[in-house]
Amino acid sequence: MPKSIKSIAKGYTYNTNYTLDSRRFESIIEVLENSRDNLNKPQSAHICLQVDNPNFDKSSINTALTKSLARKLKTGYGYFIALEKSSYSGFHIHIMLTFSTGAKYAFTVLDEAVKALYSLDGVNTAIALPRKTKTTVSIDTADYYKAFKTIKKINNYFHDLTDTADFNDSIYRYSYLSKNETKDIAELRGIRLTQSKIPKADKTKQEQKKRTIKQTG
Repeated sequence: MPKSIKSIAKGYTYNTNYTLDSRRFESIIEVLENSRDNLNKPQSAHICLQVDNPNFDKSSINTALTKSLARKLKTGYGYFIALEKSSYSGFHIHIMLTFSTGAKYAFTVLDEAVKALYSLDGVNTAIALPRKTKTTVSIDTADYYKAFKTIKKINNYFHDLTDTADFNDSIYRYSYLSKNETKDIAELRGIRLTQSKIPKADKTKQEQKKRTIKQTG
């Protein structure tokens, strides 16, 4: 018998405007909790990709992030990804990305991740989404990808997972990615819609050193 959403939630607040899948929601919580516990100065950010078709190779996301974050920036990371379809965005993939900011600035990591994902075959657009505000442009509008095309430092893109309020808010925000709506359509049936990567302590602590400040003079 499937676990209930309430038992999965562990007391966290989650989005009740949609029908959530308990297995997917459990994966989201697992990624966030392990990122909080195993990454150095962990942050989370939201990236969205427009893709050509539902058969996009989701494993290429991990390949791109391994090269750009783990190898190039020496930054540990995790993620939860969800494939969906909407009238304005077509086939698109939401990425809840978690990463260490011990040795790099958060904007540096986010910019590198977006560039790496945009370069993948079959990806038409890759954007980072600021944390939701009252003035946030809805995904159900034609201006969605234009509005967030460029990463702007005046926007707040990150959740600090070591901050209790921020962590709880990340659970609420990303619970949306476990919803059944927009996933239960004919073109997506039979396709694996979600995928996750959990940061492990023994693989993420080694090179997540504190940021060093160059001495001048």
